[in-house]
Amino acid sequence: MAADSPESQESKRLAFVGGRDGLAAAVAFARQGITQYEAAIRESDSGGNQYGAAYRESLLASIRVYRKYLQKHETPG
Repeated sequence: MAADSPESQESKRLAFVGGRDGLAAAVAFARQGITQYEAAIRESDSGGNQYGAAYRESLLASIRVYRKYLQKHETPG
């Protein structure tokens, strides 16, 4: 993973939020990011705001990082 890749940037953000505010806050940050980024992609796919289209690949990369983080850190139930 390159140091300036979207994956690396999101991993650093999650680590920062987790270190500053705790695991629960980092999990909430990841959930919120998934919701926002998926919404941006859906909106661009339906002809709306084109932010999601312009940044689609980096948004998808970020979503993958968030999902992986949640799989590792989220407690079931």
